[in-house]
Amino acid sequence: VEIKANVPAYQKPMLYKRDGDGVILATPGEEYYNNSVPYEGVYIDYVSDLVRISNGDIQDISYTYKSMGSVAMHPSSHYTAAVQDIENGLADMSVGPFWITGQRLKMSAFTVPLIYDKTVLVIPKPRNKNSLSYQTSKVLAPFTAGLWGVVILVIVCTSLLSVWFAKGSSVKRPLRRRPKPSFRQELGVWSRLSLDSILEKGLFFFSGGVGQDEGSSL
Repeated sequence: VEIKANVPAYQKPMLYKRDGDGVILATPGEEYYNNSVPYEGVYIDYVSDLVRISNGDIQDISYTYKSMGSVAMHPSSHYTAAVQDIENGLADMSVGPFWITGQRLKMSAFTVPLIYDKTVLVIPKPRNKNSLSYQTSKVLAPFTAGLWGVVILVIVCTSLLSVWFAKGSSVKRPLRRRPKPSFRQELGVWSRLSLDSILEKGLFFFSGGVGQDEGSSL
């Protein structure tokens, strides 16, 4: 069996070519499209060992470049373009450090992984702070200052409107004549009603958000 394998890109020391002076090239140039320039690297040695231990089942492996058509189809990934050549029948296999993705699995089968990449998330080390100001800032952290302002403004506006409409819809029953309250008294009454409505709607807003969150620990 003779196998035609394409190479997606260079990656020292795994896979590379040399220029005329013998210098290892880090990025593909004109020599990439010249199949007479041999490939070198760990992957090439690995495939050569596979050919050797196949006991003649694999006669030869020739290396070539990925097609320009596949590069045009997948301009963001040379490796996906190399796999596209396999699906199109332009190459029998591809040699390189591939990530196994769902898109590529739909095009071709993969060998058993040789190397596993470990992806980790690095964050600053949490600081141990127990001050009141720091703990208070954590409570306000979910929203930005601007969004907190909008939330408070909505609560205040809805509370004032509810008090205003409640005043207009109240029924007056003339049981007996009472002295008309002064402006200061009316202002105090409606201020207390407004404050009570603001507190009521604010508590409903925040407790409602916590109550609907199944993962909340509050």
